[in-house]
Order: sequence, then structure tokens, then C-alpha cells
Amino acid sequence: MKKRQNFLMLAAAALLASCSPNDALQNTVHNNEGLKPMTITAKVPTEGMQTRATDDAAATRCYVQILNGNGTELEDGNSKPIKMDSKSGSFTTTVYLNGTNTYDFLFWADTEATDAAAPADLRAVEYTNGKTIAWAGNDLDKMWNADGVDVTLYHVVSRVTVMTESGFTVNEKWPLTVTVPTVFSTYNVETGEVTGQVDKGYTFSAASTTYDANAEVGHFYVLGDGNTQKIALHYKGPLENPAIEINDVPVSANTHITVKGNIYNAGLVDGYITATVSEVWKPEVTEDFDGGL
Repeated sequence: MKKRQNFLMLAAAALLASCSPNDALQNTVHNNEGLKPMTITAKVPTEGMQTRATDDAAATRCYVQILNGNGTELEDGNSKPIKMDSKSGSFTTTVYLNGTNTYDFLFWADTEATDAAAPADLRAVEYTNGKTIAWAGNDLDKMWNADGVDVTLYHVVSRVTVMTESGFTVNEKWPLTVTVPTVFSTYNVETGEVTGQVDKGYTFSAASTTYDANAEVGHFYVLGDGNTQKIALHYKGPLENPAIEINDVPVSANTHITVKGNIYNAGLVDGYITATVSEVWKPEVTEDFDGGL
């Protein structure tokens, strides 16, 4: 029995240089065991549950990785992530696939610089906690069809926003830090799981300035596994505030955690801090978790 072959081809420069686009397409389809063009589109949503906060950066780049439908890699190195073209708020590319086989499509988008190094494998994408927003999605065991692939991505990180109900000052002598103790450094788009635990966690340090009451102090992004954690807040201010822990906060993909309270008195009798967790990127539906000594 003839061995089945899988092919993944972008519009090859050499092929296009030697013949017209129509000839190139015809040669591709007829000479490579029935390869057919397939358009792949990934969208980062701008409405509803996935809407980004007004001060979030937009996705700057997106990659697709194609595997066989059983999860194995295509032949001849054709399972390397492909950078998609940005077009009208989405990302798109065209590939050529065997119409009789099934494929797994993996997607990753983020806010890294467009010239940053491409991820080597979307089953283990390296992620740096802090400033980068990331989205992912997949479409598994899919056969070629004329409609192509159209996937809407979701946040794989949690946004943490720090709000103050009291005015206070941050400087070298009086720092404010917020720590998520367990974060992760890689993400598997195929399984939707985090890997590469970083035991030291991630610590946000507020900028040195005077903050007004009822204002945002800052925000950051972390990659969590959905388990509950004790988020620590410490304003080492003029009152010598003790550090406090906000208990049982789930650090999950596509959630927005708002740490809010009387930061000037945080940890003291009249200073109360809560964490509000929402599954809407702009918080509307909320659940509060208490902070304590």
C-alpha cells in the first residue's frame, strides 16, 4: 500500500516565479496528491466577554501551527508555526492541504513586538509574566473544507488590576508590591494547559508617585492554572503597614482580578482589601475574596 503523505505548502516563491498564479495553483493541486488551498483565520474578539480593557494593548502578531489529526507532526518540517497576516482586526493566511486527511490547527496571539522571535512550538509557548497579553485557540481533527478554518481566540492570561480607595504615596522608602505566588512560563495550545511552573511567582511594584483616592495604581498579566492562591499585598508606608494575604483567589485564564481597598491603611484595623474576580475582561459580574492579616 502506498504510504500516505501529508503536505503543507505556502505559496512557494520559486513556483510563483516560474508560472502565473493560476498555473501555480493548478500545478499544486494536480501534482501533489490533491493539495487544495485553505484559508485560515484567527480573530481576537473586541466585543462581549473577551473585550479588552481600554488601556490594554491590541494583539500585534498571531501564529498557526498545523499537525496531523492524530497530533503528530507533518513531514518535512511543515509543522513549524506560521506567522499570519494582520487584516482588518483579524489574522489570516492560506495553506495547501491534502483534502483526504485531518489536521489539528493551533493558534497563538500576543502583544510582543512584531519582530520578536517566533515561538518554536505552540505546544510549549514561552510566556513572560507581567506586561504581555496572550490569546490562544485550536480547531482539532478537522478535514479540509472550502470554508476554511475560522477560530475566535480567548485570553490565556489573567489581568490583575490594583485600585486604591485612599490617597497614598509610593517612593523608594514606601514601596507597594502585589505578588501572585505561583505563575507559569509556558502554555500548551493543543491541550489548553499551562506548564513550566515558576516557584518565585510574579511581583508587581507600583511606580513611585502620589496616587489619588479611587484611582488605578497599575495592572499586570499572569499565567495561572486556575487554582486558588493567596495574593499578597504589602504597602510598606509611613504607618509601617504589615503585609497581608488575600485568600483563595483563583488565577485563571480569561479572568480579571481587581485588588481594591484602602491601601494607605492596608493591613491595619481600618484598612480593608478585597480581590474581585470576574470572567468578563471588563469586570461586571463579580465575586469578592477577603484580605486579612
